[in-house]
Amino acid sequence: MKTSRISLFLIVAVYSLILMAIEWKTSQQFVRQFVTDIEGKVFFYAINTTFSVFLLWATALIFGICLLCIDKVQQRRDYFFYISQIIMFTYLGFDERFLIHETIGLWLGRNDAYLVLGLGFVEIGLLVGFGNLHQKTVAARYFLYTAAVFFAMMVIIDAKFPSQMVLRLSFEELTKLWAEVCLALFAWEILKQLLYKLRKNE
Repeated sequence: MKTSRISLFLIVAVYSLILMAIEWKTSQQFVRQFVTDIEGKVFFYAINTTFSVFLLWATALIFGICLLCIDKVQQRRDYFFYISQIIMFTYLGFDERFLIHETIGLWLGRNDAYLVLGLGFVEIGLLVGFGNLHQKTVAARYFLYTAAVFFAMMVIIDAKFPSQMVLRLSFEELTKLWAEVCLALFAWEILKQLLYKLRKNE
């Protein structure tokens, strides 16, 4: 735990030094691009993206707490699963905020929806390989499978529906949001199950 805190402080310290160095070497106007508020012409500008990033990083955090609840030597499979989920959802949060897969899609000249689908298949592999789904609660599996349905709907809408179709954008963004809500609840159910076991073994 102490090592984790030290690592966090070091990361924030390095980030702080880099930010100060950029302003020192360039200008306040240049560094403002990295620290600017998210502003728009309406009050709730980019709120759906804000919700999405919050849910994805919250899911990563919940799996991080799960990691603290297990013995990594005796529960190696669970250990690798939680590590993989922390990495996956941390990345997805960055992807949502900084448009990573959209940028890669432009570089490759491919529909970026298929890149997201590829990540979905990676997640399926992690769930099957390390997830021990048969040991999870009914509620956890319900939220996971519901998330999968919403995710599939999102990919189909993104890949196949006409870009200017009425309600297409809302359907795409809201199916993504519902998938993220269900995934956060999936992680939460797993954490509840772990905490129940810990209390029972006290």
